[in-house]
Amino acid sequence: MITQRMIAKRARTSLKTVSRVINRDPLVKAETRARIEAIIGELGYTPSQVARMMRSQKSNIIGFISDRVATTSSSIELVRGAQDAAWKAGKQMMLFNVERDSETESYAEEQLAAFRAEAVIYATPYHQLVDRPATDIPCVLLNCFDPAGRHHSIVPDDYRLAYDLTTIILDRGYRRPVFLNLPEDIVAAPLRARGFIEAGAARGIDLSGAVHTAVVRDSVGAPVFIADRILPGLMAEPTRPDLILCGQDILAVNVYFALAKLGIRIRQDVGVASFDDLEPIAGLLQPGLSSLAMPYYEMGAAALRAAIDPEAHPPGIVRMLGRFVARASF
Repeated sequence: MITQRMIAKRARTSLKTVSRVINRDPLVKAETRARIEAIIGELGYTPSQVARMMRSQKSNIIGFISDRVATTSSSIELVRGAQDAAWKAGKQMMLFNVERDSETESYAEEQLAAFRAEAVIYATPYHQLVDRPATDIPCVLLNCFDPAGRHHSIVPDDYRLAYDLTTIILDRGYRRPVFLNLPEDIVAAPLRARGFIEAGAARGIDLSGAVHTAVVRDSVGAPVFIADRILPGLMAEPTRPDLILCGQDILAVNVYFALAKLGIRIRQDVGVASFDDLEPIAGLLQPGLSSLAMPYYEMGAAALRAAIDPEAHPPGIVRMLGRFVARASF
């Protein structure tokens, strides 16, 4: 095992100087620092995290409690964004994938307390309300928010995302878009519907009757996609839609199949747009699906930065925008 004493002997310097270099003391001479760092790299020395924690009284650990986020393809970018930001800041991130209000969540909380986590990020797989009480450990909510306003929360700006995407659609000359929305119990659904309608109103186009719920719940609460039941009637109308906006890319798959069954060509006969930019779905569909990428990676990174410096990020909601990825579907 390589020790600091061995490094000091090799560098012909004191043990205290080696310790100062390892702990990034800016007062160490550049020449001395370079020599010691070269020896550290040559010997493969790794500082003891336990010893550092004891000296600094800080663990350098940020907890990440994931309510199924780590196994949900559409939001795993939340984890990646937070992890990249942690590495950049020299922090360790402890990830726990849990089921909300279960023993797994309690276990995660106990582990973070045992490791003296400096803060915790609590993330959910879709934009939703959570009732998470205040604790001694600073908490940042990610992709969710607290109605009591006890925490700093980072969520997608679903209203603005829909408004901006609808504006892009109208700018391209479409005048009869319909919006196949998410389940009504999801926070994003009414926000996106309002953004869609108000973007139309800003152009003098009434879209108030053009929103349809295309995802419902079965008896156990699982989503069921029903675009194939809705589209035959819509596409049979004399002034049928010229573009179909989907609430998520997985719903767009249902739309692609339904339109193919009706003999309607995407782009030539009707445009299709969506939210998520979920790979590989968006890129593999033919034609490629134009989709508004959700800002999950950026949200994860922002949550980690807020967890590191909670005093600079007071309770309240921060809403983030995405970016449009153009392909061939409209």
